Amino acid sequence: MTPEALTQLVGSGNTSTIEDEWMSLLESPDATVRSMTPYSSVLAALKEKGRTSEAEALAWTAVEAICANSSKSDGLTLAGDFLLMLGNTSELRAQVTELYREVHGHRDGSGALIEEAGIAGSRPVRRALRTLRMCFPLAEGDYLTERDEDGAARVETIDTITWEFTITDGRRTETLGAVQLADRFEPAAPDDFGVMRCFRRDELESQLRKDPLARVIELCKGNGGSIDSSQLETVLVPGLIPGDEWKKWWTKTRGALKKCSSIRLTGRSPYLISYVDESTHDQEFLLTFDKLYDPLEKLSLLERYIKERKQHDSKPAGDVLRKCHDQCMDQAVQDLKRREPTLLRALLVAARVGELAGVENFSASVVETLTTAENLKEIFAAVGDPSLLKLACEKLVEARPTEWKQLLAGLLPGLPTAVCDKAASLLIEGGFTHVDFEPIIRRILASPVASNDALLWIWDGPTNEATIAPPAPITLLKSVLDALEECQRDDTIGRLTTRAVSQRSRAVLSARKYERYIRCLEGLEPGVAATLRTQIRRLDNLGRTVHQQLQSHISRLFPPVGTSVDVRPWERDDVLFVTGEGMIRKQAELDEHVNVKMRDNARAIGEAASLGDLSENAEYKSALEERDLLRSRLALMNDEMALAEVFHAEDVPTDHVGIGSRVVFRRTDDGSPYTLTLVGPWSADLNENRLNYKAPLAQRVLGKIVGDVIVFEHDAATGKYEIVAIENDLEEEGPFANSTDRDDVPAS
Repeated sequence: MTPEALTQLVGSGNTSTIEDEWMSLLESPDATVRSMTPYSSVLAALKEKGRTSEAEALAWTAVEAICANSSKSDGLTLAGDFLLMLGNTSELRAQVTELYREVHGHRDGSGALIEEAGIAGSRPVRRALRTLRMCFPLAEGDYLTERDEDGAARVETIDTITWEFTITDGRRTETLGAVQLADRFEPAAPDDFGVMRCFRRDELESQLRKDPLARVIELCKGNGGSIDSSQLETVLVPGLIPGDEWKKWWTKTRGALKKCSSIRLTGRSPYLISYVDESTHDQEFLLTFDKLYDPLEKLSLLERYIKERKQHDSKPAGDVLRKCHDQCMDQAVQDLKRREPTLLRALLVAARVGELAGVENFSASVVETLTTAENLKEIFAAVGDPSLLKLACEKLVEARPTEWKQLLAGLLPGLPTAVCDKAASLLIEGGFTHVDFEPIIRRILASPVASNDALLWIWDGPTNEATIAPPAPITLLKSVLDALEECQRDDTIGRLTTRAVSQRSRAVLSARKYERYIRCLEGLEPGVAATLRTQIRRLDNLGRTVHQQLQSHISRLFPPVGTSVDVRPWERDDVLFVTGEGMIRKQAELDEHVNVKMRDNARAIGEAASLGDLSENAEYKSALEERDLLRSRLALMNDEMALAEVFHAEDVPTDHVGIGSRVVFRRTDDGSPYTLTLVGPWSADLNENRLNYKAPLAQRVLGKIVGDVIVFEHDAATGKYEIVAIENDLEEEGPFANSTDRDDVPAS
């Protein structure tokens, strides 16, 4: 019976039952000092109920049993623990005193120490036991550390007649009586931090440099389990680590602490360094694991636990993994009994945990369930996690050996993108060819929203693309856009589905810098491209950036009617070229306009309206006027953003002045330098001579080459200026392109 259960019996007053259970514990072959010490709580409960004599009798019975089965030394240890719990009980105190005489009576002066300690009754129990437990084992040469200070000492001599101890801290020597010594000091190992700081400082400094982890852990333990980096610095600097070396030492040590499984680093400046016993950490993990209900959350927590252990170069505890598996199986069994749609998910999680725990036949229950399951689409859809669905596809092959290909082919259109490749590979291994995939692809194209994941998988390029033989890219692209358009116009499609289709489509279309989309455009007829441009223009659920890029690429390859393909970039009216930095700045401005200014205005309209009498309400009219201005400004910004296209360093020409060029001039009469940078409108800054490429002055310079002369007539520059160098402003160090007489070119 556990200590807690036996303690609860105390309240019942059933003396015989308590005595019977107590004797059963003592008769167990596992009865030891360690196993019996927790039962001190039973004795304390008896004392609290006024049954002190009964508690003393049980305590002494246990002590006698341990003395008989183990040794009197073990019995003395247990007797001391029980005495500390019961306090000043005269009978048990006398018995402990007598036991001390029996165990240590052979030593010279033992009686004097027992008398000096006062265990018979002249001193408090805790102080007397502390004195005896410390002084009897102490020998000359042993080390001590102070209880309330940072000092340490070594025992030089022990007078067993007077029980006086001569100790030294390496600088001075003093003599203390047994009680004084036990009050001030406690025993310490030779490699204790405080001991080494006093007696072997050079060795401690070497350890701190080569392997600081063990020493920091020791300081944590000695400081109640944790110490922060500021306290650590106070302890070590400057005595053991020079002040100018602290930051370097702490950076190295912090890296080692992060990898240690028994250390937790939290906070920042200062960091809190906490020592956590691995068994305690495992218990906390199991408690958290048990509280979670969703199997996927359980699996996620377990994977984090395993990853954390690996980061700390420590293997996950096997018993912990097995307990997790048992919990997951229990939940899966309950789902099976209730025939929950999530039953496959629970079983797959249990199988995954069983695999991690090394359980034999970890997936047997999954195979058994798939063998008889009738609603495969429903239970597969409820799994959710791609890695688990891949396992489910594999086990379907094992569970339905004669019909799995037909079943998996029916499931494929509804599988997540990350799982489609796995299912297709299994089918190809089972003998599927492009002829077998044709009806699957037709079903996917016929339901671009319901089979959106599978559609995007085909568009992005399956691993076995040659065998699957998907339709032409333009057919797939139009299906992807059709799905977006259907979500936009069909109110019966749920918000979550609409959002998911939009997010997935944006990610796949923009993948690898729109590589697949551009390849698709390159093979189109102009009429098809015009139709595609119209369809893209109607979509408003692609996100601003992707929408702009799709239009930009199609406009570049198929310029709108009336636009020459040879037109120079800065002369184009259908595109507004901007830098990446300018795009970010403009996006921030747009976000502030929508989320701050317009919201503030809406709030102001509401507050003004609440004042009543709108016809005479000046605040209300002013707020409405501001709303109209904000809306006009928003429309203008949206128009600009729709035309914007980011240009990059590789887009900047090197043989002539273009958008993104930094142009270095030299005045022809006196050689004075002048620099002008031509950038997008959202990066222009006249104070730094960064000019909007659409400005009249910029238009005069664009297209010029090194050696051309331009006449400037403005405050910053007047006279004739020759172009001596053209640099790429988007490179970290713009190279001089086509420079004449490079040594004479002034720095820009």
